[in-house]
Amino acid sequence: MNMADNGLQNDLYREAAPKKRKASPLPKIIVMLTLAGVVGFYLFSDNESARIINMPEGAAPASSVIQPTPASESAPQAKAPVATPSEARSAIQPREKPGDLARALIAGVRAKKGPADLKRIMESADGFRAKGMQADAYLLYFFAARRGESRAAQVLAKMHDPAYHSAQESILDQPDLVQAYKWYRQAARGGQPSAQRALNSFRAQVEQLAAAGDREAKQLYLQWQ
Repeated sequence: MNMADNGLQNDLYREAAPKKRKASPLPKIIVMLTLAGVVGFYLFSDNESARIINMPEGAAPASSVIQPTPASESAPQAKAPVATPSEARSAIQPREKPGDLARALIAGVRAKKGPADLKRIMESADGFRAKGMQADAYLLYFFAARRGESRAAQVLAKMHDPAYHSAQESILDQPDLVQAYKWYRQAARGGQPSAQRALNSFRAQVEQLAAAGDREAKQLYLQWQ
């Protein structure tokens, strides 16, 4: 076989043999995209996990937590009752005990230099007495009487006098003849009008009680001689 026959035979062989097709690049592209997605997913997941782990305790990603609606916006709240000024003061400060106001007034008078303003003391005592604040009134009358106020002495005498004693007019449980005698005498010596007549009436009362067997009246009557 010559050279021409060999060339022809090769040509026939190439024509008869199946031609190899070129591989399509599409499957490779799909695989690469899939791998890239998987890698990206794991990378993102790792970063997100690390971010959540490193967060302070109690915190959470804003995108993963549904913030609750404030109570003031979700539902109307009932208004708290407003206390009156007197209720507010009584809740903060304790109420005064009987005699506290008089003691505070006396302390203020003593803190000032000079003689006490007995006129003001008597006006305050009369005011307390009119309001039924007998303890405060008694303390102020006693304070004024000890400083020579004759009207205060006569008021104290009547508070102790059995003829005038009453639960509404005195803080004493029962009258006291000796104290009544003491304050009547002071009021009379101080020139209080009608104090001497009141003292004479009181002496007559003591004589009657002594005659009836009252022990205290007998002792007082003997001192009175």
